[in-house]
Amino acid sequence: MKYLEELEQKVLQIVQKNKELSGKIDELTKENERLAEQCRQYETSLMKEFGTTQALASEKTAIKNTIEELLKTIDALENAQ
Repeated sequence: MKYLEELEQKVLQIVQKNKELSGKIDELTKENERLAEQCRQYETSLMKEFGTTQALASEKTAIKNTIEELLKTIDALENAQ
C-alpha cells in the first residue's frame, strides 16, 4: 500500500510540475509573439531609414555631378578668355 501511495504522490508532483511548465510555455509563447512583433516594427523602421539613406546618397551624387559640370563650364569659360 505504501508503494501505491508513493506512486500516487509522484504522479501528483509530476502533474503539478506539468501545469507549471505549461504556464511557463504560455508565458514564453506570448513573449515570443510580442518580440516578433517588435522585430517586425524595427525592421520596417530600418527599411524606411535605408530608403531615406539611399535617396540622400542619390541626391548627393546628383549634386556632385552638377558641381563638377559647373566647374568644367567655369574652367572652359576661363580658358576661352
